[in-house]
Amino acid sequence: MLMRPMSDPVQQRARGAVRVGFFLDRGATRLCDLYQQGSAKAMLPRVYGTEPVAVLINTAGGLTGGDRFRYEATLGAGARATLATQTAERAYRAASDTARVDVALRVGPGARLDWLPQETILFEGSALSRRLDLDLEGDATALVLESVVLGRAAMGEMPAALNFRDDWRIRRDGRLIHAEALRLAPPLPSLRDSPAALGDARAMATAVYLGADAADRLESVRAWPATPGVRMGASAWDGRLVLRWLAPTAQPLRVALIDFLTRFRDTPPPRVWTM
Repeated sequence: MLMRPMSDPVQQRARGAVRVGFFLDRGATRLCDLYQQGSAKAMLPRVYGTEPVAVLINTAGGLTGGDRFRYEATLGAGARATLATQTAERAYRAASDTARVDVALRVGPGARLDWLPQETILFEGSALSRRLDLDLEGDATALVLESVVLGRAAMGEMPAALNFRDDWRIRRDGRLIHAEALRLAPPLPSLRDSPAALGDARAMATAVYLGADAADRLESVRAWPATPGVRMGASAWDGRLVLRWLAPTAQPLRVALIDFLTRFRDTPPPRVWTM
């Protein structure tokens, strides 16, 4: 009897896609398109006011090598909506391949979209590639926020070997107006040792606001009280306001971001941020 060597078992990978669309109807923003597939879901909880909130859920419970997710949102002229995630996204150790998350946002003239996912936690050995494409038409406005945490400080984790790539491309009427590119790769301790890089920070966030009043809001943002332990910098030019935060752990960063969202939007962030 011939014995065949056992090959490595093929691991199951998560796949998911969500597409939502909104339009303005008699002064209120209403849902006009909803598609969800695989491990990606969207919920629209009951909210007060005329601005809906779509909450994105990864039912796989996290990301690992080979997972593929795509999220799309389209806002018609004059519509207003907020997209958030149910909880923090976790990128776990990848045995092989890289997890990929693609986000495509389209905002029509006079519309306003707030993209407010909760933090992404990168575990030791994780491999994640993420891309965000935001297309604005005419005088559309948007607020885009992403935050990243390296490991779990409460568990004493200090990730040293992980791979993370984050690319943003923002266009207005087809013209590129803002690009972000971040890459974290081993060895991470060298980044933490450098004050020009992460220094002692294990949590970071970037927000970009795109609107005609971006420059007018810069001084008020800089004048807000600082959150203890959190460093924040802000700059504005060409119709965009860019803010960056560094914090030693996730908790003070979350406090700072909730304060920012509440002040900047004149309303608290989606309830999932405080549950």
